[in-house]
Amino acid sequence: MVYRAIGSSLNLTVNYSKQSVSSVWWKFNEKQFAGYSQSQYSHENSQFTGRLKEDNDKVGITVQDLQSQDSGTFSVVVDGTERQYPTQMFKVYIQIPITSVHIEKNQTWRLSTNSCDVEVKCAALGAESVSYLWSGYKTGSGAQLQFSLSPAEGAVTLNCTAANNVSSSSATETLSCSTEHQETGIITQNISVH
Repeated sequence: MVYRAIGSSLNLTVNYSKQSVSSVWWKFNEKQFAGYSQSQYSHENSQFTGRLKEDNDKVGITVQDLQSQDSGTFSVVVDGTERQYPTQMFKVYIQIPITSVHIEKNQTWRLSTNSCDVEVKCAALGAESVSYLWSGYKTGSGAQLQFSLSPAEGAVTLNCTAANNVSSSSATETLSCSTEHQETGIITQNISVH
């Protein structure tokens, strides 16, 4: 399985020397979209039209500006000058990268324990198949975290990292507890795409 972010590229270069290759067919879900024969590339009318880049140093095609509908099975069929090479197949999943992470917080003063009940929730907007890890004052996994915080502990820092197969991003929140503390807010920070 190969994971790529929307907007990224997929390189489908042949793993054999140019001199040992007679012809190549690139297919998506069993339908040919490009070919190579007698040192010339050909392109079929397909969903990749206008997004293919030829490699002139090696035999290869790069699919650019990947979109969600490009998820599927790519195959590369190579005829060598002296023999047929094994077909290469790639199951490709295109995912939306994480571009923003938010931490929502809710703190309530609990008189019976002289502490705050804290609930934080991490959300990666627009992305799919996301996992969450908390670090700092408390650690854990999952989108939500609940804990108690006493005024004596002072300011504490929590970090949430959201990740999927093509990107990760994090946000940090500093919390403290006092008898007047009952607040809700949203914090956003630190973005990185692989």
